[in-house]
Amino acid sequence: MFKTKKTPKFVLIAAIFIVLCGFGYAGSKLLFDDHTDKLSSNYKIEQKLQLIPEDVAKIRGSLAEVRAQLNPGETAVVYFKDHDLEAQGTPVVYGINKPVVLPVEEWRAALQKHHVGEKFPESILGAYHFVEGMETSPFQFTFGADAYTLLDEMKAESKKTGSEMLWRKTDVSEDITETYTSVYRNAAGDSIYLTWQIADGAPGAKVFQLVPPGTVYEELQIGGLTAHYLKDSQSLFGESSVHQDVTWLSAGEGKSTAYHVQTDSRTVTKEQLIEAAKSLF
Repeated sequence: MFKTKKTPKFVLIAAIFIVLCGFGYAGSKLLFDDHTDKLSSNYKIEQKLQLIPEDVAKIRGSLAEVRAQLNPGETAVVYFKDHDLEAQGTPVVYGINKPVVLPVEEWRAALQKHHVGEKFPESILGAYHFVEGMETSPFQFTFGADAYTLLDEMKAESKKTGSEMLWRKTDVSEDITETYTSVYRNAAGDSIYLTWQIADGAPGAKVFQLVPPGTVYEELQIGGLTAHYLKDSQSLFGESSVHQDVTWLSAGEGKSTAYHVQTDSRTVTKEQLIEAAKSLF
């Protein structure tokens, strides 16, 4: 995911969502383009992001191995020799982070410390109960300014050694939005994630996000707002390769917020996720 503003550009990967700088996408199809005064969100399908199931499984496994070697709060850039891609002239950067996960009371204190006014329920759909939180999204990868240098170094090393996969820790990147995720689980261990991406700085923050072919998309009306349902079956993050998201933008009190109600549990249905989003209104 690339988030852009007038000065620096930051790169993130959310599940297999890869967002690229720029305004023109050859061969891509617009899904939606939402705007508020401080934040805009643009999603398009990019053909180059198509992966076969075997490649999805291989990349997911490698990212999980790297994540297991990170300390909480650390991020790594990962190079895959067989998936050295560019989209619109920009290298596709793979990576993984290991969030600092906070238990319930510490999460409440963290939100209060950051003056986050968004309200979150104690439970969702009656069966999913609030269990923890994190100051990021589990489906998002943010890397620092050194990432492209690290990528070039790993490419050169791969040519010399023949290594198919290499990784390096990257600097922590500043973000143009403040991101907070509250996690809900049921007795079976299925999860629903409520994420807020809050932009309260200068106007003009932009999110350009490319999603792979085969992504299921539907426009919704929730609480009087236009929302969007997306289902990606080749997700690189999460407990499964199926990632579902109900997202919308809202503005007020000098800020704009992108809301995401997400799941990586195969047993959570589209209807349940939409109902979970509606319950927040």
